[in-house]
Amino acid sequence: TASTTTVGKSHVDLQTYILAYEEIIKIFAVLGSVFKFVSTDVERKLSILRSKQQQQPQHYITLSSMIRYETETNLTASDSNNGCRTLLRLHRALEFVAEFINALIEKKDSSVSGPVWNAYSETLAKHHTWIIRNTVSMAMYTLPTRQSILLQVGREEDPGSLTPLVKTMREVYEIVQSTYTQSALLDLK
Repeated sequence: TASTTTVGKSHVDLQTYILAYEEIIKIFAVLGSVFKFVSTDVERKLSILRSKQQQQPQHYITLSSMIRYETETNLTASDSNNGCRTLLRLHRALEFVAEFINALIEKKDSSVSGPVWNAYSETLAKHHTWIIRNTVSMAMYTLPTRQSILLQVGREEDPGSLTPLVKTMREVYEIVQSTYTQSALLDLK
């Protein structure tokens, strides 16, 4: 399962995290063309992490090894495309995706724009500028119906089958959040 391969008691395997995110971004394709910019941004971030792994694989095995290497070599301050900053952005988006999927499971209404906006407001909005928040607000009106989303992800008959996915996303989120908190990296610019 994802939880046994992605997270240990206190570490996150970076390669598995990247592979999991490659699956997660498929969700944005289901949300329509307005969300294409999100997929493109996530792809760019994954590309940065892959590049770091290829260039210096010994330092990019786990989240902890990456943090240790980049803080000890001051890359978190000198390299704007450092792995810590890049993964932090993905980490923030993971919280949103987990809450978005949870809204699909729990809310039975046809329209998902309200629950998705609430998930966004409680997660990513606090990290976005006014312009981005307004763009996202407008994009909410273009979301397909709950039924359409569930049909496209193959869960129309049993949306509750997504519950383990949400649970795993939340577990990974909490471990990464804790690791970044302990390393004082939650405010990386």
